[in-house]
Amino acid sequence: MSTHIIELNDRNLRLRSQDDILVQSPGFANIAEKKPRFGEEARRIARLHPRQTFTQFWSQLSLDPLANANDHFRHHADLAFAHLNDIFNDVASQQGKKDEVIFAVPSNYNRNQLSILLGLVQSCEFDAVGLVDLPLLVAGNADSREMIVYLDIQLHQSVLTTFTAGDGKVTRNKVVQIPGTGLLALHDAWVNMVTDEFIKQSRFDPQHNAETEQYVYNQLEEWIAKAQRDNEILMEINNKGSVFQARVNRGHFEQRTRNIFGRIKTELEGLAGGQYALHLPDTQAGLPGIDLYLNNLQAVNESMLMENCFRHMDHIKGKPGSLSFVTSLPTSTTPASKGATASESHAPSHVLINNKAYALPAFLAYGPVNGSAAGAGAIQVAAAGGSGEIRLSLSDQGAVLDYQGVGSIELNGSKAAARETLKLGDVISLPGSNTTLRLIKVT
Repeated sequence: MSTHIIELNDRNLRLRSQDDILVQSPGFANIAEKKPRFGEEARRIARLHPRQTFTQFWSQLSLDPLANANDHFRHHADLAFAHLNDIFNDVASQQGKKDEVIFAVPSNYNRNQLSILLGLVQSCEFDAVGLVDLPLLVAGNADSREMIVYLDIQLHQSVLTTFTAGDGKVTRNKVVQIPGTGLLALHDAWVNMVTDEFIKQSRFDPQHNAETEQYVYNQLEEWIAKAQRDNEILMEINNKGSVFQARVNRGHFEQRTRNIFGRIKTELEGLAGGQYALHLPDTQAGLPGIDLYLNNLQAVNESMLMENCFRHMDHIKGKPGSLSFVTSLPTSTTPASKGATASESHAPSHVLINNKAYALPAFLAYGPVNGSAAGAGAIQVAAAGGSGEIRLSLSDQGAVLDYQGVGSIELNGSKAAARETLKLGDVISLPGSNTTLRLIKVT
């Protein structure tokens, strides 16, 4: 019998084994046809069948009736049950036996939602043997010297969770939900920007019909990745044989996130003041604009979820039918956790170059960039009006920037000296260059 973890985040549910992610499936359901579709398949047709597409059945897990219910799906719980079976069926059939599952659930789930979840599991082909707070597993190695806040960007909202450490354990403390700041709101903001640019540059409205609107949503992540890497990109849409184009850059995507991340920052400052470390999954650390509008970011490798779950299995695992929701775990006793100072915990560990992270102090050669390559710890950058070598290193004072070349270099949007001491969150750029360096922390 195997023990799996289901990471119950509607942004992207994951079924994990101890060694790998077995299934990934965003919280979308489409019932337009006789056979329902879930996950990525449903997401890619959501705009074609908006009245038959559902995305709130996990965030609003309940027995409240659906607006467009049918004989098979009466309420959110029916959709959640079908999605669970869709995720687990292939794996279960391969194993040929009933396995055990630990649910890592969002901090904002209430007692009623947990009860409904466990009720659903009783009819599934696996046994629930654990309920644990998801952010606690990802960010649970909190240093007692600082306030840890975990940012969970779900589909429909963002959730801030604080942790306190003491008496040899880390405990979930406060939970704040921020409606309308989730991934769907970000996607809508970016699609509206793309639409504005197509109208402005090609006199074509991609949201005028469902097919091209769906195409834009399906292409969005690829366009963002290219903009993060190349800065400026050319987008194309083929509509009934006519090709329309629009050119945008990274800044277009970043600017449209200002209001959403601004709301999160306001709630964050009210919750934690100015002294905190903001943990978030490394898969979200590269969202356009997040490092411009939010401070003290520390990207957390999501593999920690599995590591911490199996490390604390004795505290998490229980017996089916008598489970408790685990919101506190023993403090990690690893040397890194014990020995880190407050200043070290806020020090950058990696440099993010066009959406790819490299460890400090001597990151591997990044070139070629604009046709040139540099040695370890350095990057050769060409820009309009000049070029130069940006070199990063570590000293007793922290990360250090050295710049040699023609033209000025900028630090956080202002002219920088040839040598600067850097801190977590700093952004380095050369005016006219497509390359940006950001100082981040990966724990």
